[in-house]
Amino acid sequence: MKKFFVVFLVLVLAMSFSLTAIAADAPSAKASTAKTYPVGPIQKAERGFSNAVFGWTEIPKRIVDESKASNPVKGLFLGLWQGSCKAFARTASGVVDMATFPVGQYDKPVITPDMPAAK
Repeated sequence: MKKFFVVFLVLVLAMSFSLTAIAADAPSAKASTAKTYPVGPIQKAERGFSNAVFGWTEIPKRIVDESKASNPVKGLFLGLWQGSCKAFARTASGVVDMATFPVGQYDKPVITPDMPAAK
């Protein structure tokens, strides 16, 4: 039963990532998402929560990106450093956004998101 659950979970995640990539490449998706950010306190709180919870994902992302750009050894060390710096910045920005969502500017995030849907 555990094996079935793990295989099912991997398949669902793979399908969701592939569907997200397909949707991001669609011309209508790119045309409708200009470089504007959601405006309002609820959206600021959502952005802050997302950055605070998922900031750590910058570490493996940067390792993979640097490994593709150069060699795997350099990618591991340089990507680990860059990912840790970016993860700290995203997490700190998320905590600040969550703490200050009732006040302040809503349309200018502290950290520009790397997600295609948010650009």
